[in-house]
Amino acid sequence: MMIVVACLAFAGCKNPTKGLESLADRACQCAENDTACGNKVLADLATFAEHNSAPGSSSFNKAGVRLNDCLVTTGVKPRELTAALEKMAR
Repeated sequence: MMIVVACLAFAGCKNPTKGLESLADRACQCAENDTACGNKVLADLATFAEHNSAPGSSSFNKAGVRLNDCLVTTGVKPRELTAALEKMAR
């Protein structure tokens, strides 16, 4: 968790895949239907997405799928997740 916070504090990660994997790890540690936990990860994802672009690698995509799956189980709405991730496409 500290790695992600440090990564976000310094205007983005040098390795976006590791940053996204860290966010996925955090999301997957949230309990099912723990929307508060999911929303905290979502907020960090939005900040992460503002400072990083998607590299398009298979490992990055796998981390994104895992992040999505875990956040959805917490109750985060898919459209909120999509809105956060769209920032990476810019």
